[in-house]
Amino acid sequence: MMDFAKFHGLGNDFIVVAQRAEAWTPARVRAICDRHLGVGADGVLLLEQWGEDRLRMIVFNQDGSRPQMCGNGVRCAAAYAQHHWDMGGRLIVESDAGPRACEITPGEHPGSWEVNVAMGPARIGERHALEVEGHTFAYTPVDMGNPHAVIFNFPGDRLVDLAGEAANAGHPDFAEGVNLEFVEARGDEWRTSVYERGVGRTRACGTGACAVAAAIWDRGLAPPDTPVVVALPGGRLTIETRQGQIWMQGPAQKVFTGTYPNLRSNEDA
Repeated sequence: MMDFAKFHGLGNDFIVVAQRAEAWTPARVRAICDRHLGVGADGVLLLEQWGEDRLRMIVFNQDGSRPQMCGNGVRCAAAYAQHHWDMGGRLIVESDAGPRACEITPGEHPGSWEVNVAMGPARIGERHALEVEGHTFAYTPVDMGNPHAVIFNFPGDRLVDLAGEAANAGHPDFAEGVNLEFVEARGDEWRTSVYERGVGRTRACGTGACAVAAAIWDRGLAPPDTPVVVALPGGRLTIETRQGQIWMQGPAQKVFTGTYPNLRSNEDA
């Protein structure tokens, strides 16, 4: 049997396991993430403690693919490390996209934390357009250690899903797939819907919120020294810059712990 914990960041939920990645295959990830036959989650976080203030995080999406980074995941990883390994309020999470410094404080409720993460600089590309069922969506490419395309349009769930499926089905602009963010101004915050590669439309995406803020600053829609509040279906993230890095602040919540059988039958390589 394998011990695990279930965490979520604004409803973007993960199965967290203190284990190396070598034991995991795409089929095993899909089985445990299945919401009917498994535990159910948007992804799996595999963690190793590398010292008093450092840990390694590997992310798998629900479909078994391995993204470079996950913003909600890194907050959950930091919260897990403090809670289960008694690590301090400042630590480094090593990821496939590089190290991410985290500042952790207790949340309002038991089993919750507020985590501020240094997400690195945003790399912004030239604007292009995505065609979907006669609709043209201009997008700003943003690299947050993983690929994003930010669209200042809010067309509704059907077109969000169609655009996300088209962009992640071998589209020539997105060789590795892409996370799509659809954005509109709503008062003093930015309403955002995210289609995440390997998952689909999600309740929240941390790197997506960072990409949205970067695109807003790049277009001059908000001063770069002003924090941006990104309102996702699962809640709000506050994004700001410090010395050229983007910082993301938001919650991480423990849901439950359990055990899961080490099933290996019918797994692919």
